[in-house]
Amino acid sequence: MSYLALRSRGAVAMFLLGLALLAAGAGTGKTALIIVGSAELGAWLFLVIVLPRTGSAGVAERGTEQTLSFSEDGVTAANSNGEGSFDWRHWTRWSSVGDLYVLQGARRVVTFIPRRAFATPESESEFRELLARHIGKR
Repeated sequence: MSYLALRSRGAVAMFLLGLALLAAGAGTGKTALIIVGSAELGAWLFLVIVLPRTGSAGVAERGTEQTLSFSEDGVTAANSNGEGSFDWRHWTRWSSVGDLYVLQGARRVVTFIPRRAFATPESESEFRELLARHIGKR
């Protein structure tokens, strides 16, 4: 979730506003600007760093394991609550970040797929070929 927040225009704008207020307060010696800038940066830290970690910790505690299957027809997602299928057109872009594949779709829908999910290098290579065919090159 921090990945998403750090790439959001709103989160970046909030961070820059906090820095600007803090710098203006330090430059002019106005305590009010320093306090507001500090509060803005504190809220940014809470929203971008603390909140996503507490939210994802709850998911891990509940033990909700998700299984994704990929084929020419699309993607099938299943967990203990049920199963759903999605066409490849659900996603518009993909990227590889660290040990994750990030599939991005309309309305900021994001699907993360860890590299450890692939049993063999060949299965990961097949997955990349599916991505290239159905979503396009990175």
